[in-house]
Amino acid sequence: MRGIVVPSADAFFLHIERTGAPQHVGGIVVLEPSDRRPTIDEVRKLVADGFAQLPRMHQRLGPTSRWRRPRWIEADAVDLDWHVVEHRSTDGYAGLLRYVGDLAEQPMPRDRPLWRIAIVRDIGPGGADGLVVLVHHSIADGIGTVLQALSLFEPPTKIALPSGAAPGRLARAVATAVGLAQLATDGTAAKLPPSSLRREFDTAAVELDVVRRAASARGVRVTDLLIALLADSVYAVAPGLAEAVNGHLRFSVTTMVRTPDSAAEGNATAAIMVEVPVDGRPFDELLTEVSARTKRLQRPTRALASRFVLATGLRIVPEPFARWFAPTVYGQRFLHAVVSNMPGTTEQMSFAGVPHDRVYPILPLVPGTPLAAGALSWTGILGVGLATDPQLIDGPALAAHLNQALARLRTGPLEGEEEARA
Repeated sequence: MRGIVVPSADAFFLHIERTGAPQHVGGIVVLEPSDRRPTIDEVRKLVADGFAQLPRMHQRLGPTSRWRRPRWIEADAVDLDWHVVEHRSTDGYAGLLRYVGDLAEQPMPRDRPLWRIAIVRDIGPGGADGLVVLVHHSIADGIGTVLQALSLFEPPTKIALPSGAAPGRLARAVATAVGLAQLATDGTAAKLPPSSLRREFDTAAVELDVVRRAASARGVRVTDLLIALLADSVYAVAPGLAEAVNGHLRFSVTTMVRTPDSAAEGNATAAIMVEVPVDGRPFDELLTEVSARTKRLQRPTRALASRFVLATGLRIVPEPFARWFAPTVYGQRFLHAVVSNMPGTTEQMSFAGVPHDRVYPILPLVPGTPLAAGALSWTGILGVGLATDPQLIDGPALAAHLNQALARLRTGPLEGEEEARA
């Protein structure tokens, strides 16, 4: 039973789960109300014919030992009655969000392929359903999961991923060396209050054109605007948390190193750390500070170093060290929150003949931290999925504040901007 060795960047998230914090990525697809609602048997047939045929979806983890690295082996069978389920919400859209939170708390059994799909009924008026797709982070990163989930939809489409000339071997080596030195000086994060393994999930959304225009008018990136909005919202709904971290929340900002020809499987991301003020300052001042701090980190050195550690460094060290390293560095000692802004498609798609309305990404919480925010642009809408630990942040209140701030982008300056200009 030799199997396929799990790449070190993917096995990293298996090791993280030793903390008890499940590491699933995925998404919610909100379907439009329709008289054509697929049965659970139709959903299972659709999954069986496409998604379940993808690499890793019919494989499970093989036996491990102290020195043996994790391996993918073929599963004896894929039990679609377990992997693909039907759930009926008794509380509309709020019931869907609670269901996602419950799934996010449940580790996936290691003796099965590491994915689950659910069709959730009655999440909105007029017979609206939702589709929940969850894949273990050891199979793919956020955008990789999106690429895999596209097999469930019609018509076939692709996502435009950034393409550019990669640095040469010498330039990459120099940049990685510089980045490793930079990472070594980033230091640790302020201590967070005690956390829990409970999970809440909430969503926010805005038209993509609105957020792009707002970012352009302020001379910042969309990701900078999103980080500032999140920091402002955290301060508004969790002032005690903001005070506990001395008014600075350290975000891990995911950067994609995936290329257009990369396979959907595997983790092809890196991360940079950005300390963001959460002290109630006027929003335009906060945004200017966020932009300045991210601009300093946009040079590729830190991202290349981060990628080197995951993809190469952990591959050459003994397995016990890799098992110790992952939960040691990926936790509240070094970061407080995660934000990831991902590209999507502009094409209207359908699931089992039903058009989709909106899509929201699902990210896992870093152990001990209160927030993971994923943003995904999809058919003209920027959908934001918010995973929170309810012991540290009131998730629904955070989503409500963020939605209000996003709505204000349509009408003019955010609260505090005019006063700051005066």
